[in-house]
Amino acid sequence: MRSLQSRLLVGTAIGTVLVLSASGLVLYLLVRASLFAEFDDLLAAKARALSALVEQEGHELEMEFDDRGMDEFERADRPEYFQLWSDEGKVLARSRSLYDQELDRIAGPIDDPVCRSTVLPDSRPGRIAGIRFYPYQEEDETDAKPRRVTLVVARGTAEIDATLARLRWLLMAVCAAATLLSLGVLVGVVRLGLRPLARLAGQIEALGEEDLSSRIDLAGAPTELVPIVDRLNDLLVRLEAAFARERSFSADVAHELRTPLAGLRSTLEVTLARQRDSEDYREAMADCLAICEQTQRMVDTLLSLARAEAGRMEIHAEPLQLDEVLQECWKPLAERARSRDLRVEWQVAERLDLHTDPEKLRLIVHNLLDNAVSHSSPGGHIHIEADSRDGQVHLGVANTGHRLSPDQVQRVFDRFWRGDPARGATGLHAGLGLSLCRQLVILLGGSISVEAPAGGPFRVAVTF
Repeated sequence: MRSLQSRLLVGTAIGTVLVLSASGLVLYLLVRASLFAEFDDLLAAKARALSALVEQEGHELEMEFDDRGMDEFERADRPEYFQLWSDEGKVLARSRSLYDQELDRIAGPIDDPVCRSTVLPDSRPGRIAGIRFYPYQEEDETDAKPRRVTLVVARGTAEIDATLARLRWLLMAVCAAATLLSLGVLVGVVRLGLRPLARLAGQIEALGEEDLSSRIDLAGAPTELVPIVDRLNDLLVRLEAAFARERSFSADVAHELRTPLAGLRSTLEVTLARQRDSEDYREAMADCLAICEQTQRMVDTLLSLARAEAGRMEIHAEPLQLDEVLQECWKPLAERARSRDLRVEWQVAERLDLHTDPEKLRLIVHNLLDNAVSHSSPGGHIHIEADSRDGQVHLGVANTGHRLSPDQVQRVFDRFWRGDPARGATGLHAGLGLSLCRQLVILLGGSISVEAPAGGPFRVAVTF
């Protein structure tokens, strides 16, 4: 694969050659046309001068060519030619240089002769000009019928051809020199222009997995590279966050699993420390079962989250009503809400039709409602609202009692994150509910956001 520099050089070289060649060709054609136009004007002037030597006396034509001493029509070296015909095609006169040869019989008005290229009788390239005219008549002889004649004059173009040949070579030499000079200048300009790319490549190469906090700083970078540098820095921010999550994931999982395992072990050790009756054993087994169920829920949530993030969850959509799903998911939580003396306010419209995956929708709704019940302060307030606007179904679940800062609010969707730095609810809440909700909402084509103003309720808004 060719480098960018070589591509630029080759492309510009081709462009330069094409532009210079086209310019040189246009210039050559203009000069050629100008030279031949001037040559034809001289040839036409000579034809008109010769026409003045033809007179008509009565019915006869008199030609005074021989008395004029026109050496150019008699010389052996590069002679010129003329020939005169009557309208009937009879040759009336010809230059001595023609001998018994013929010129092409072409003609135009005396004010606008016909001119064209030809091969002269001596095989030289040349030009001929032809006119058709009525010879001069004395006034006392106008009773005779005028006789029209055709006169053709020819002359070699060796001087013009030599001049055009020199011009062609000159233009080719100028084109070649300009191309080489342009390439030389271009090499320097391209190398200078690509230096920021080399510096950018060097900074990217210096980045390591151990330190992703570095950012690319390309001082004085061209305007075209600024968006690339910005996007690369954005990518580094995301990579740093992803690597940080990866490093903390193992520690978070170990921490979350250690508590239920420690509870399970301590329960078994206490139970086995001495002989007990069957009721104590049943109670211990029930405690162990509860711990196992909590651990299994966390593992199941992790698996669901992993499948959702990997896009391996299948969607089986069917029509359902969101208001009915809300009531269904609230029933198992109602008793816990009453035990905490929570006041629940419902503002849900009837018959909120959706066409989506019911299993995943129930999981989203259950997590939102469970989160609200678990994190509301005792005697607090939960507000559940749902309606349909602008072709979308909107769901909002809010609860009082949060003490999150604005920075903490930005992290509520992170895995294993909880607002309690002491992680006092470990074993009950692993900090995965909202992470799973976000992935499932995105999978179903919706959007989810959180609002938690200081002193106000913690509110999760979902749009389907």
